[in-house]
Amino acid sequence: MGLRFRKSISIIPGVKLNFGKTGMSLSAGVPGFRKTFHTSGRITTTIGIPGTGIYYVDTKNTKSKESGSSRESVNSSHTEYDRDVNNDSCNQEHDVLNDYGTKNIVYASNESEQNYQDTKTFISQIDVNTLKSIHKTSDDSIDWTEVLVSETAPDESYNQKMWEYYHNLSPKILSGDIDTYLQLIYDVNPLDDLLNYGSNFEFGTDRSTMIEVEFVINELALKSASEQMCNAEYNNLLREYISSVCIRIARDMFALLPISNTIIHAVLNQKTVISVNFDRTNLSKIKLGFIDPFDILEKFNYNMNFNSNYGFLSVDRIVI
Repeated sequence: MGLRFRKSISIIPGVKLNFGKTGMSLSAGVPGFRKTFHTSGRITTTIGIPGTGIYYVDTKNTKSKESGSSRESVNSSHTEYDRDVNNDSCNQEHDVLNDYGTKNIVYASNESEQNYQDTKTFISQIDVNTLKSIHKTSDDSIDWTEVLVSETAPDESYNQKMWEYYHNLSPKILSGDIDTYLQLIYDVNPLDDLLNYGSNFEFGTDRSTMIEVEFVINELALKSASEQMCNAEYNNLLREYISSVCIRIARDMFALLPISNTIIHAVLNQKTVISVNFDRTNLSKIKLGFIDPFDILEKFNYNMNFNSNYGFLSVDRIVI
C-alpha cells in the first residue's frame, strides 16, 4: 500500500495553488464550473449542475499533439465485477484536492498478485450480515492524557514500543498540532484493515477538532452476497454497506485522535454518493449493535441522493 502527500493553498476564495508529487497546478472556479491548469500541460475543465449528477469533463494536454475528452478515474484498483446499477451519465470527475486547502494523505492500494488472490478469496466469503456489520467493531481508543503522563505502558497487554511512540507524540497531539495528526495516521495506518472494503483513503484537515476522510468504495465486496438479488435488493444492500463502512471509519478516527467531528465522503463510480458529518458525542450514544447502518447515518448531517431502483446519484460534499 503506497502513501501519497498533497498540499493545497487557498490564494483567494475559489482559487487554489496545489502541490503534488507530479507537479504543481492552479485551480479556479465556482460550484458548477472549475478549471485546473497543471505544470505538466494538462488543462481540465469541469462544467455541471451541482447536486444533479450532471457533469461534463474535458481534459486536454497542451504539451501533447493529441488532446481530447476523458474522465479521470479515482479508483486505481482492478475490478472484475460490473453491475449496471448506475447511469454512466451521472459520473462526476473526482476532485482529489481538499476543499479545506490543507495537507492530505492518500492510501493507494498496490496489491501484489498474491495479495490480489487473497483479496478475492476473502471477498468470496463475505455474506450479507458481514457487509452490514463492519461498523460494529473498531480500534481501541487512545487516552492521550494517560499516555502523556506515563513513559511506560500500564501492563504487559500494551506494546511498550508503541506506547513510547504515542508518549513522544502526545504533547503535540493534545495541543492540536495538525501535522502531528497526519504523521500519526501515516505511521499507524488506522484503516489498513478496511482495504477489502475501500481504497484511496485520503485524510485532510485545517483544524484540530476535525478530520476529513475520503475513500473509494470497493463494490466487488458485494459480489458473492448479491448474486441472487434483484436490482432494488442489491441497491439497498449497497446503501447499508457504504453506510456501515462510513460509520466504522468515523469510529476509528475518534479512537485515534482527540477530535470532535469526522467528515466522510464515499466515492462510487467516480462520484461522491454519501457525505456525512459524524460528531463524537452523538455517535458514542448510539447502540450500534441494534440499529441498521443507514438508520444510524440518518442521525447525523448527511447528503445522499438514493433510489432503490436506480441506485445513487452524486451529491455535494459537506463542508464545515
